[in-house]
Amino acid sequence: MNQTAFPEHPARRRAVYVLSNTDLERCAYEPGAMRSLTDDEAYIVEFPVPIDDHSPIALRQLANTGLMRPGKVLAQSPFDPDLYEDAAEAQQKFALAKHMYFSTFCMHLGAREVVVDQLDYRKGSTSGSYKFGGERNGIGGQVGVKVGEAESLRTQMSLRDSFTGGPPDLDSAAALLMRTGLTSDANMRSLLELRRDGANKLLERTLSISLSSEVRSNLSVVARIKVPTFLKLSAEYGKAVKEELEFRLTVTVRF
Repeated sequence: MNQTAFPEHPARRRAVYVLSNTDLERCAYEPGAMRSLTDDEAYIVEFPVPIDDHSPIALRQLANTGLMRPGKVLAQSPFDPDLYEDAAEAQQKFALAKHMYFSTFCMHLGAREVVVDQLDYRKGSTSGSYKFGGERNGIGGQVGVKVGEAESLRTQMSLRDSFTGGPPDLDSAAALLMRTGLTSDANMRSLLELRRDGANKLLERTLSISLSSEVRSNLSVVARIKVPTFLKLSAEYGKAVKEELEFRLTVTVRF
């Protein structure tokens, strides 16, 4: 972790810690405190942060979110390196973002409809699922132990997206994968290939996609830093990053 000028390179700020001047001063004289916060992929922001027109775009965007408050721990989005979320809520927020990107990707591929059939979730030893059965309003069976994050995600997701349909815009679909870093998702790459021109066109596919795999890398930076106990950081973040949360969707795409 460093405290030089806000890094332009995204890899140097995958996790951001917002500390008060008082906390920073104590880190300076407490034995080993600053060393324990040292990480090449994390950055300390001192509150309040001076922002002007010459500040990096990422820093200005971060300031506009209202997240830069003393004690906050922020995780970088795996899909946009200039966007951040509170680490305590990152797994749910970024899962929702990937679902949105997936639907947009299918739109570029000429889909008529994207329907969420099931949401599976796991938090530690707790697991369960929501079976929607194509219901428009998200009314479906819930199996297993309820998890607050899964319930919140369910209520925010669009369960059915309908489009006019048409020929695939392969360039836009490929550009979305590149821009969001989702070229590593095998299901999305496969859909792109199957929608290329050919005599035997894909009409429908049901697939299972992970909404959580991409975020783990950035949260691992937050998890591995040994924060001194005297720092007044958000109490929720430590528990959130240690309890691995997995979301998986079963989705049907029709062309």
